[in-house]
Amino acid sequence: MADLFDYLQWRGGLTFSQAPVNPVDTLIFSALSYISFGGSVESMPEVPISLKDAADEFFRLPDQLERVRVKNDIPLLKAAAESKRFQNVMLLQYRSILIPEEETQFAAITFLLGDGTAVLSFRGTDSPLVGWKEDFNMSFRDTIPSQLLALEYTREIGSRYIMPLRLGGHSKGGNLAVFSAVKAEADIRSRILNVYSMDGPGFTEYLIGDPAYKEMVPRIQTIVPQSSVIGMLLEHEEPYTVVKSRQLSLLQHEPYSWEVLGGGFITME
Repeated sequence: MADLFDYLQWRGGLTFSQAPVNPVDTLIFSALSYISFGGSVESMPEVPISLKDAADEFFRLPDQLERVRVKNDIPLLKAAAESKRFQNVMLLQYRSILIPEEETQFAAITFLLGDGTAVLSFRGTDSPLVGWKEDFNMSFRDTIPSQLLALEYTREIGSRYIMPLRLGGHSKGGNLAVFSAVKAEADIRSRILNVYSMDGPGFTEYLIGDPAYKEMVPRIQTIVPQSSVIGMLLEHEEPYTVVKSRQLSLLQHEPYSWEVLGGGFITME
């Protein structure tokens, strides 16, 4: 029952120039987006910093457990920062916005890879109640504030860094990735290689009926565990891949439970 940590042991010695980005890498980036790094990642978001250096700063902080979604985020950061594959990835444009009175919770970070591409990773719902309220709002609103913030973020990064892009996120982060990819301007959409929704909820007809959504569908990779609940909410028209989880029921939403084989997930019917 191999997982993300085993993957980093198996593939951690290969750079992204040697082995292209795959869905497991994107899930790792999604997990890293849940971390509130502190240090220069937050104080100087315009200045790129390597994952290794960002991790060094993080591990000097006294409140590490308060800056992660789950405890596994800490050893994942350590393992990724020590791997040849991830240590020289550059982090920049970390953004975190929490506005309780507007039921808005948003965070994102960009990773510049050594292969000349960028990964925009959107954080899913973390512990604050406001994030869960916002998720509920998805069921009856065409747009929610974090989707519009994700679109603004994608436009900013896409116009500043003229390179091929990948967008992704876990849970609500996957929804934000798809929304912002569809709603971005045509010149940015044309540079989006893939959009990864890791057990992310779908959409209302507002987005499903957009011609740009139809255009983007071949590039959307929706990945869900075998007993997915969150990822089956609302409407999807893109195909999805089912991966094996070692957990049961709702606990399968936890990405650290997804089973990995080589450079991909173990898939199921």
